[in-house]
Amino acid sequence: MDKLLLITGGSSGIGKQLAADLLASGATVIIVSERPDRLAQATAELSAISPNVRGIRCDVGDSDSVIQMREQVLSKYRCPDILINNAGFATYRTFENSNIEEIERLISVNLLGAMRCTMAFLPDMIARHSGTIVNMASIAGRLILTPNGTYCAAKHALVAWSETLRHELAHFNIQVNVICPGRVESPFFEHITFQNRAPRPEARHTIAIQDVSRATLRAISRNRFITYVPWSLGLLVWITNALPFLIKPIYGRLISSRIRSIYK
Repeated sequence: MDKLLLITGGSSGIGKQLAADLLASGATVIIVSERPDRLAQATAELSAISPNVRGIRCDVGDSDSVIQMREQVLSKYRCPDILINNAGFATYRTFENSNIEEIERLISVNLLGAMRCTMAFLPDMIARHSGTIVNMASIAGRLILTPNGTYCAAKHALVAWSETLRHELAHFNIQVNVICPGRVESPFFEHITFQNRAPRPEARHTIAIQDVSRATLRAISRNRFITYVPWSLGLLVWITNALPFLIKPIYGRLISSRIRSIYK
């Protein structure tokens, strides 16, 4: 793959695995992270796969930081052929126990971060009439999960925006893809609010980051709009929408049990 890719949240988890797989295929990859320690470590580790990796520090939750990142990329390289908006985080709090600063930060990173980065490179993609934008959403962007209401809201909005964007940009030969994985084995759950939660049976079922990476690259090559990892989650979404009278009461009981475990 003789292409230039930029991956936000590329220093760990899904982003880092994507970078590794893309470097192995011959691509040039720029990984972006707000944490300089992780960025340096990931860049060094990925360099063992290919020398065609670069790291740029950027906080996608900050507009000025994204502008500076864009200037670095365009001055040293060019507009990426593929932009993967992967940066994100979640918290494990009910809305009652949240604060507005935390909510604003979560939406700023998970939703507006993807918008900022897309806006940064979109004019160049439009000018050359080509490009790919991949937005890493979540099954939480298609189904509700508690107590992650703000995260669900951000990911639902990300999916809706992506679908609108896909139609708008088809005129310019720019494709938009959305990936909706379930619970992934990654540092994603490092936020302190996850540390003291009660054990949940469903938390034992995780998806390997390698599976998400493979599904993402397949979605790009086939220009598939929405991809669920695993595919069975897509079936669950379809059944929930097709038979809400049957599924939603069952799903509601699962959600209620999660809430009861929090307020014990």
